[in-house]
Order: sequence, then structure tokens, then C-alpha cells
Amino acid sequence: MKRLVKRLLKGLKRWLTEEPIKPEQPIPFDNSFEWLGQTFRHLLSDPVGGRYRSYAWGVLQGASLAKVLGYPRVSVFEFGVAGGSGLVSLERVAELVEQKTDVGIDVYGFDTGVGLPPPKDYRDLPYMWEKGDFSMDEAALRARVKRAQLKLGLIEHTVPEFLRTSFAPVAFVSIDVDLYSATKQALALLDADPAKLLPRVFCYFDDIMGYGYNDFTGERLAIHEFNAEHRMRKLSPIYGLKWFVPQEFFNDRWIEMLQIAHLFDHPAYGQLDHVHRRPFLDVGGNWRWQD
Repeated sequence: MKRLVKRLLKGLKRWLTEEPIKPEQPIPFDNSFEWLGQTFRHLLSDPVGGRYRSYAWGVLQGASLAKVLGYPRVSVFEFGVAGGSGLVSLERVAELVEQKTDVGIDVYGFDTGVGLPPPKDYRDLPYMWEKGDFSMDEAALRARVKRAQLKLGLIEHTVPEFLRTSFAPVAFVSIDVDLYSATKQALALLDADPAKLLPRVFCYFDDIMGYGYNDFTGERLAIHEFNAEHRMRKLSPIYGLKWFVPQEFFNDRWIEMLQIAHLFDHPAYGQLDHVHRRPFLDVGGNWRWQD
């Protein structure tokens, strides 16, 4: 008993003499990984916005790039809405990122509204998917969303129709339509005029890792064909991204499912975005950036 009391007293003494943990000092906005990491943690603390880490990181990166390049407003997309939990989270992420960047964000959700269409051939992975998978309760979903615009129908029809309208430049796209054919049709969004796209568009592909996925079917094949068919627009993995996200997310799977669409023909492609600048506190306690 005496030993237990002694240990408790020693622990209490250490606790009383230790300096209190200082709260993390907010970093002023700059398109640096330090700012992105700190803001990313803030987004994930939200019970709705934090459900989809890939959305939080992608939208944050897209809006930050837009801010640095002087775009006042951007668009973000989810292809494959189904029950709508992802779209609801994307809405909340957009709201939170607007507060952090002062860049307006429009949210769009594309879906057939009736589940997957039937696979056309082996490229659509018919041993994994069948007609009607991931159906939607449209009325229930419309009651949940606040700002997202739903575009319902076959993607081969809705994307060309959408491209003929006016919309803010595309900053982030999530593609979770499972089939090769539908992914090809969704990627047509990246064929838009440069004025409707950021020079680098952050993209998330949900079905490129795990059982059954390969370079000759599904989303991976669609990505390969997009690159083969475009000389000045290419999709590329973000090599080594795990080293730049906050350390606690180092082993998350979504990190390997993000890519960037590089638009080399975009007039703003060569503008500096300062993503590698590192903020630091000078001796006077003011934030400065390393060039």
C-alpha cells in the first residue's frame, strides 16, 4: 500500500511540475504542406466532414491551389452517389474549406439514380458488379443534401450536357462508378475547356486497389486509355504523398487512390503555387516563409 501511495505521489509531483501542453499555433494560409496538414486535421474533427478523408484532402488541395492562383470559385464532383453519405460529407467539407480559404465551392453529384447499368463486357468486371447495384432513394437523398446539385441519368448523357453549361472551374473529382465504361464517360469532364478547369485537378479513384482490379479492366484501364488518348492532359499518381500528409495518416489506403490530372495546355499551368514553401516563426514571433 505504501509503495502504491509513493508511486501516486511521484506521478502527481511530475504532473504538477510539467509545463502545460501548448495548443498548436494556427498557421496563416499558404499553400504549404504545413498549413494543409494543420487544416486537414481540423476538417477531420468535424463529425460529417471527417468521414471521407480523401474528400477532405482533395477539396482542401484544390481550393488552396485556386486561392493561390486567384480563382474566386471552384467546383467539386462525386461520380457515383448511391445512398448519398459521400455527397453529404462532400457538402460539409466544401463548407468548411470555404471558411478556411475564402474560395467559393459548388458541389455536384452524378449518378444514374437507379444503380449500376449492366456491365457491357469483361472490362466492366461483370464478376464483381451487376445491374442495379448501389441504388438510390432519391427522395430521401434530396431531403439530406443542402447545396449539392444532383445530375441524374446515364453519365454518357449527363456529362456532355453538363459541359455545355457554365460552371466554376473543376478542382476535385471523386470517381466511384465501378465500371470501366462509366469511368471513361466520367473522365470526359477533364476534356472541358481550360477555363472550366484548374491547371491541376485532384482526383480520387475508389476502385483501383484490391481484389480483381488490374490494369486491363475497370477504372485502371480507363485511366490508362485517358493518358494514351491525350497528349497534353495526363492523370498521374501523387508519388510519395504518404510522406506529406500528417504522420497519423501515413498508412491510410486513400493516399494511394488519389491522382492529379495535369493540364499541360492550361494557360495557368506554369504559375507558381508555392506548395513547397515552409512557414516558420521568426525571433519576433511572426510567421515567415522559406523560399
